[in-house]
Amino acid sequence: VMKKSISIFGVTGSVGNSTIELLRKRKDEFEVIAITCNSDIKNISLLANEFNPKIVAVANEKKLKELKENIPSNIKCCAGSEGICEAASYKSDIAIASIVGLAGLKPLIESIKSSSVIALANKECIVSAGSLIKKLSKQNNCNIIPVDSEHNAIYQILDGKSINDVSKIFLTASGGPFFNFSKEDLKSITPQQAINHPIWKMGKKISVDSATLMNKGLEIIEAHHLFETPSDRIEVIIHRQSIIHGLVLMKNGSLFGHFGKPSMLNPIDHALSWPEVRKNEIDPISITDLNNLSVELADETKYRSLSLSRLALKKGGIFPISLNAANEIAVDAFLNNQIKFLDIVKIVDKVIEDIGHCDNKSLETISDLDGIFSADNEARRKALESIELGF
Repeated sequence: VMKKSISIFGVTGSVGNSTIELLRKRKDEFEVIAITCNSDIKNISLLANEFNPKIVAVANEKKLKELKENIPSNIKCCAGSEGICEAASYKSDIAIASIVGLAGLKPLIESIKSSSVIALANKECIVSAGSLIKKLSKQNNCNIIPVDSEHNAIYQILDGKSINDVSKIFLTASGGPFFNFSKEDLKSITPQQAINHPIWKMGKKISVDSATLMNKGLEIIEAHHLFETPSDRIEVIIHRQSIIHGLVLMKNGSLFGHFGKPSMLNPIDHALSWPEVRKNEIDPISITDLNNLSVELADETKYRSLSLSRLALKKGGIFPISLNAANEIAVDAFLNNQIKFLDIVKIVDKVIEDIGHCDNKSLETISDLDGIFSADNEARRKALESIELGF
């Protein structure tokens, strides 16, 4: 049997770790072509020695010498954003796109040109450059399979169905660790509390996004691009048990659901096996797991992050880019104890408002990388300025 070739971008992060866990059980099926990380030389060196890829890249250029000292000489080493993009230019059947933030955009675009399937774990890129990514994927006959649990669930439900027959897409949210907290309680939330999600084991940034529900706001925009669906057909529902990963209501009144244990392994395994469905050793769902499940529509007056995301999507152009960039800066400031938890969404709100007052190309479709990065940088500057001035 021919092995599938695979490249993993962000191999030392949570999605990368889950992918490696699956590959260890399926070594006879996959050949690892490229792996990249930000700066974790210790772990990427261990993985390079274990999987013997053709190329290894580290984003931090200062780490290149250390990388070369720790991996076999037959493996090509490179560094910086150019090095990551070079790794992305190597042909592979599947590319796992899990670099956090807009730093993943250039390698993602390169991977679309050189890979048959993109297993997409980076929502920031599709929020900021969804139209460009979809256009390039069609031009290059590349399938984009989302591997965050909600969009992967919707992808599986819609497989073989026409989007024109869909009435509503429901994205499920756990509600995060502070679901029942009062506004007074939220004032004193620490970074350590915010990254301690009760169900999912995720990176720090996405854990904070889950606590503010900004991750669902970004996912509304992501679903709009991935499934070519208008915002008013995408709803967010709170589902505390994290067993239902997505629901789709058809125009004939039928409701389709995707159920599974809360694990990143299942959506990644789906992308690795696609278009086949194969038996795996991942903890399966049972009928008793479906007892006492609850769902409720998210209150978008309570969660400003959701209404802000819808506003950004409606305005288009630089607004989704600015929403994402301002949120990245605000979350980073919170994690570094520079601002309070409730300030995160306030800063994003202020940046969106400021941009709305500017005479710029906010209503234009930005379809080139320079325009995207320029808008991203401007929003970051405004967010940092807001933090310094005490907004």
